[in-house]
Amino acid sequence: MVRVRRETVVGILLTSLPLLVAAAVASLVFPGSGERLVTLFMINVIAVLGIGMYAGNSGIVSFGHVGFMAIGAYASGLLTINPIVQKTALPHLPEWLAGIGMSFLPALAVALVVVALVAVLIGIPVARLAGSSASIATLGFLVIVHVVLVASTDITRGSQTFFGIPRAVNLWVALPFAVAAIAIARLYRDSGAGLKLRASREDEIASTAVGVNVRLHRFVGWVLGAILAGAAGALLAHFLGAFSPKDFYFNLTFVLLAMLILGGVTTVSGAVGGTAVIMLIVELLRKLEGGVDLGFVTLPTGLRSHGYRHRRCDPGGDVSAPGRDLRGPRAG
Repeated sequence: MVRVRRETVVGILLTSLPLLVAAAVASLVFPGSGERLVTLFMINVIAVLGIGMYAGNSGIVSFGHVGFMAIGAYASGLLTINPIVQKTALPHLPEWLAGIGMSFLPALAVALVVVALVAVLIGIPVARLAGSSASIATLGFLVIVHVVLVASTDITRGSQTFFGIPRAVNLWVALPFAVAAIAIARLYRDSGAGLKLRASREDEIASTAVGVNVRLHRFVGWVLGAILAGAAGALLAHFLGAFSPKDFYFNLTFVLLAMLILGGVTTVSGAVGGTAVIMLIVELLRKLEGGVDLGFVTLPTGLRSHGYRHRRCDPGGDVSAPGRDLRGPRAG
């Protein structure tokens, strides 16, 4: 019987507490736009934890987990797209994919199986690599996924927007997934497998000498992180309702890595904190870009008046590249 240490349980509860508080505050004080922002925060937390499970424990920076987000998003989207919209948006879709019309949760389960299979296939060669070689391999995987999505016009609409996805994810759907992701990441970090993987991060030769199967534990960390990333992609797809391959490319990759590095690569709580800080900064900059009158000083309208827009880490529409306001058009 596997016993969970008390420190692990306490850590999971304390790390999940800010998410519960944010959800309550957004629902009670800032309904609408606040709920959408916190929902996006939950999804980003899941994605960052997925990257952190591999990168934080192995010490290898991964650029490829956003590729798993894309696979999860498109797989769940194809399974849940409205059959009527499907005939218009994807007229040449293969018969074995046409007219499925599954609900969100079964589609998510199937999408995660697809993500896991791809992660296993890619993880076998990636686990044999270390350091910069492994990082470059993950970057290559991201590029391959992007090229395949753009080229598969009959299935993904190519570079055009993939639309018609039911918007089945809201704050209270994303919250339990985020808490579950925190629990999975913390349990893995405190497990024997996580400890052995971190040992290889500190000294691969020494850990191998004492009997640690480094390749196996890198492989396990890679697959588990990919599954979390795939779940984040599926949630994001059903939160937005429309997306394209560029939404799961370099912009989102570097934003998620910034969130992970800012909070601390090796900690679960750091992933949550880093995600919150980056999103708060971007939201504040978005507020300031239209100009603010503080009474004693007036801030200019910024780059907008010169034809530019601040980029924001908001995977709505153009993920993490946006300037897009999830709360809809502004009055006036």
